[in-house]
Amino acid sequence: MSTPGGATGGGGPGGAVTPGGGSTLPVHHGKTARQILKLNWNYPVFKVKLDRTTEGTVATAAESALPENEAFQYLSGDDRRPMLVLRECKTCNGTDNALLSSAEDNARTFVMSRWFNCIKLPTQVLEANYPFHALFDEEHPPHLFLCKWDGSEPVTLKGDQSRTELWDSMQQMLSRYYLADAKDAVAEIEKILAQYDVLDARIERIREQTEKVAEDEGLKSKKLKSLQKDLAKARADLEKLKRREAIISDLGLKQEEAQASPAGA
Repeated sequence: MSTPGGATGGGGPGGAVTPGGGSTLPVHHGKTARQILKLNWNYPVFKVKLDRTTEGTVATAAESALPENEAFQYLSGDDRRPMLVLRECKTCNGTDNALLSSAEDNARTFVMSRWFNCIKLPTQVLEANYPFHALFDEEHPPHLFLCKWDGSEPVTLKGDQSRTELWDSMQQMLSRYYLADAKDAVAEIEKILAQYDVLDARIERIREQTEKVAEDEGLKSKKLKSLQKDLAKARADLEKLKRREAIISDLGLKQEEAQASPAGA
C-alpha cells in the first residue's frame, strides 16, 4: 500500500471479518467503565477458494496476496466506518503496544476507537503470499494506519507515536467521515465515565449495606426497605446514563459514506 509519511488528517463489524477480543483498561475504573473501555478488534480470516469434495463444497485459505483494492473491500465488508489497521510484529505480538501507552491513561484511545473498524493483522502479513500483504508492502511498512473504508486517504503511524499525535490523527479522520462532532462526544463520554465510577461505587456500597441489614435485622426491616429503594434508584440512574452514552455515541456517518455500495456490489 502506498501511504504518505507522517500523520495528517456507526456501523458494526464488517461481515468479512471475525470479531475478536479486546485489550482492556488497567483496573482503576469501575465495572461499567471497564466494560466499554476496550479495543474491539476484528481478526480477518480470508477463505474464498472452493474445493469440491464428495461431501460438498469446502472453502480453503487463499494461496496468494489479494490486490490492494480487493483486500480493503474484503476487510470492510459492509462496514463504512473509517478503518484502524494494526499489524503485529515479533516484539509486540499478542499486545496492543503499538497503539496504547504503557505509562499513561488510554481511556480516550478506547473511546475514539468505537467509531473505527479496528483490524488487527498477524506478523505473517509481511509475507508476500499473505492475503492482505498489499496493505503493508512498502520497504518500511508502518506499524498501523488509519484510512477510509476503501483504503484511500491513509494516515500512517509508526507505533511509537505520542498520544497527542494519535488522537489528533483519529480526530481528523472522525471529523472527515461523521456528521456529529466527535471531539464534543469524546468530552461528554469522558464525563460519563467518571459518573459511571461514582454510580458503581454507590451501588456496591448500598448492596453491601443491604446484605448486612438483611442479616442483622431481617427482611422486614424498615431500614432494609429504604436501602432497597436507594439501590433501585442508583441502578436506574446507571441505566439512564448508559442510554445517554448511546445517544452521544451515535455520530452518524456522512451520507456519502453511509450510502456507499457494499464491496462487490
